[in-house]
Amino acid sequence: MARSKRPRSTLRRRTKKRRAASPERPAASTPWPNIEWFLAQGEGNVSLGAIDYVPTLRYTAVVSDEHNMLVALVRRPRETLHELLDRLETALGPALEDSIFIDEINAPSGQ
Repeated sequence: MARSKRPRSTLRRRTKKRRAASPERPAASTPWPNIEWFLAQGEGNVSLGAIDYVPTLRYTAVVSDEHNMLVALVRRPRETLHELLDRLETALGPALEDSIFIDEINAPSGQ
């Protein structure tokens, strides 16, 4: 078979396609990327709701993995659900990355 007689300038150069480095956390589809990433891992729970019919714990947000409670927040007076989720998002980042846990539900243990 004969080679094409097209001038070199019209031939496309083959270039190697570089694979983009996959980010640790893909772009989130919500305003809460840490929460979304945590749920996507499938190794823990995010719970919203009341705890044991305690009036002060009617609105809580708790994130836990299979071993630890990472974040436990109580909704503040006049705080919207969106604001509670924003606080949960802010607290979850350090909990996942630096093991800095926040617990607003349980009283601190006196030593």
